[in-house]
Amino acid sequence: MGTSDTDEPRYIRIQRILETQIVEGKLPAGSQLPGERALARQFGVSQMTVNRAIQELVRKGRLYRRSGAGTFVTDAVQPVRVHGVVLVVPYAEHPQADTYLREPFRAVRNVAQARGLTLQVVQAGVSEYTEVAQHHSHGALLFVAPSLDAHDVLTNLWRDGTRFVVMGASWQSDLFPCVDSDNFGGARRAVEYLLSLGHRRIAYLNGWEGSTNCADRLRGYQHAMQRWEAPMRPEWIVQAGSDSHLSVEARQQLTDLLIRSEHVTAIFIAGYYLALETLTLLRSLGLRVPEDVSIIAFDDPSSAAHLNPPLSTVRQPLYEMGQRAMELLFEVLTSTEPNALCQTIYLPTELVIRESCMRVG
Repeated sequence: MGTSDTDEPRYIRIQRILETQIVEGKLPAGSQLPGERALARQFGVSQMTVNRAIQELVRKGRLYRRSGAGTFVTDAVQPVRVHGVVLVVPYAEHPQADTYLREPFRAVRNVAQARGLTLQVVQAGVSEYTEVAQHHSHGALLFVAPSLDAHDVLTNLWRDGTRFVVMGASWQSDLFPCVDSDNFGGARRAVEYLLSLGHRRIAYLNGWEGSTNCADRLRGYQHAMQRWEAPMRPEWIVQAGSDSHLSVEARQQLTDLLIRSEHVTAIFIAGYYLALETLTLLRSLGLRVPEDVSIIAFDDPSSAAHLNPPLSTVRQPLYEMGQRAMELLFEVLTSTEPNALCQTIYLPTELVIRESCMRVG
């Protein structure tokens, strides 16, 4: 067997290969595995190593032994018995403190409690996802807001037999199950509202470029501008560098767009914290909202209605997202055909109009 890039035990590697072949149908339901001696030769390992891998697959319900006949693939993927829910969140976030994650976390906690399950929060980067999945093999895994570069890792985990749901991110690939807000549609509607007010010089302030949500919001902005045949200049797209604050470069780029003679008349902003920073910048430049510049931002915490002026926003169904993610997670874990659940469920957003926008002229 070829060398591995990791220190993963050989029996686990063989287990994953066999499980992938089962999931992909290369080892069909009811088919008989080659003998352990033949598999040992195939993988270049000891027969004891193969035996341990097969024992693990029997324990998981992927295989069963028939006395005197051999080892066979089960007729259907067996439901997974779980002892608790494992919420895997990025290092930068904590679900009880972060504005975005607080409501989904509350929904996840309520559903877990109703089912009598424990809830554990694990902070992990993408490079640690495989280790987390191995360590929590008896937990119901819910990956929260993974970054854009997590796609291949999650795809490999699913193909290797790990069952999970992604919440708050999506890639339009349908290679594993996701629940997300309709970030593209929400952004498109927000920008189209600004366009309907007569704005044509509309800037977009993007958040962290590694976020699938921000990528979808950028696409929504571009789609709306193109659909309305509005001009769209590269310098009108400002990369904040973060979801929470403006970088020095972003602050300068926004300032340049706001003080020129033909300045932008509206800004669509990828997140609430960036909207707060933008309001501060506008005041420092002596610009009024909405008389000089209209703004709309994604996310609608309760404080948005109490700003001066009250902020127009795109509201996400955050509690519903947590509920739906948990529902889908238990569907995945109890289904005999979990691959049929590989889809992205997009939840509709709501455009909340307040006083931070006005008609041009």
